[in-house]
Amino acid sequence: MSHRRSTVKGSLSFANPTVRAWLFQILAVVAVVGIVGWLFHNTVTNLSNRGITSGFAFLDRGAGFGIVQHLIDYQQGDTYGRVFIVGLLNTLLVSALCIVFASVLGFFIGLARLSDNWLLRKLSTIYIEIFRNIPPLLQILLLVLCRAAQFARTTPGSECV
Repeated sequence: MSHRRSTVKGSLSFANPTVRAWLFQILAVVAVVGIVGWLFHNTVTNLSNRGITSGFAFLDRGAGFGIVQHLIDYQQGDTYGRVFIVGLLNTLLVSALCIVFASVLGFFIGLARLSDNWLLRKLSTIYIEIFRNIPPLLQILLLVLCRAAQFARTTPGSECV
């Protein structure tokens, strides 16, 4: 006679897959909460040992630097909170301008690709295939490096490293 292990549907045995799944999930949650709690405690302890305050109180202190492009009134002694607002507005302005410029550029490149002119069609196809396959962050990095190299060549006494 063979011995069969009977698993009752409601049993709390470790052999029951449902019980095992719940136990592993509870252990995972306890581990994550413990690690996050330890990281929080360690951070607070190290910050207090070094005399560093956390929070947003610094937003009321004077920034002490100027911003050239600003959409709202800004002076050099304004608070960091004001600097944050100026930076946010500058970011929104640049984003809106980039959206408009990219849409117009994409529209005209798309029209050029549909053109009957062979040269215009091939140039727009090459442009699309090159920029489609290069990640935007790499494109930005290349543009910045090209601009830095151009600046280094035109500035007397500067040398490229």
